[in-house]
Amino acid sequence: MGLDTLTLIFKLLCEVFFTLAVITFLYRDNPIYKFAEHFFVGIAAGYWIVLQWHTVFMPKLWTPLVHQGILGDQPAPGGRIVPLLLFLPGFFGMLMFTQFSKNQSWLARWPMAIVIGSFSGAAVTGFASGDFIPQIQANLLPIVEPGTWSAFLAADGGTAKFFALLDFISNPILIVGVICCLVYFFFSKEHRGATGAAATVGIWFLMVSFGASYGRTVATRVSLYLERAVFLFRESTEIGGRRIAHWQITLVMALAIIAFLVVWFRILKRGEQTGA
Repeated sequence: MGLDTLTLIFKLLCEVFFTLAVITFLYRDNPIYKFAEHFFVGIAAGYWIVLQWHTVFMPKLWTPLVHQGILGDQPAPGGRIVPLLLFLPGFFGMLMFTQFSKNQSWLARWPMAIVIGSFSGAAVTGFASGDFIPQIQANLLPIVEPGTWSAFLAADGGTAKFFALLDFISNPILIVGVICCLVYFFFSKEHRGATGAAATVGIWFLMVSFGASYGRTVATRVSLYLERAVFLFRESTEIGGRRIAHWQITLVMALAIIAFLVVWFRILKRGEQTGA
């Protein structure tokens, strides 16, 4: 059995195990799920560190500062003085690691303040130009879209009439919903009378919006689960000239996980009874 075959077997076993380990959380929190969770966090943290090292630290700090600025063995646009200016952000970046020291952790507040301030400013301008202003522009609509009424009158059949009617009333519904939602978030006037009625309508629109967002999230999660279910029960992999169905490995792995969890929770229950 060659190295490639062993690697393929190990990869397949890991895929099946970690998929089942995550699914075990549907029963209750358990050590197998915690292991999978910690393993994923560790892998993600390690990948992030390597990615930052090769895409940020080396090309944007070390190479310009050392090889273009201090040593000068590589050509630098603008002369050697420009890369030397990177010493200041590099110094503040090094101060980030002082938070691992109890006595010197206060030094990390300075770079953290710079990062939070700069990213907050960038986020404000980014959200304003990419989210806030486009939402305002998207709501600057005519009360009735031109041509929708004539399309409604010319439509034949119940279904065509219905969809033509939806096209005709979509803009009025959107305008009323936006105004009522803004009234709901207007707290300078007590929500009574007409203001209260408009705020109530705004709540209805918000609930519909939140429900649609939640439904879309659930549909996304279900699609992810279906992809994993197809992998576990429908697909197969050729190993060593023999095609092995994934459901066979899934069945053996699931029985092993169930047996471990049964023994684990029995030990915990016995320990709780003994302690009591």
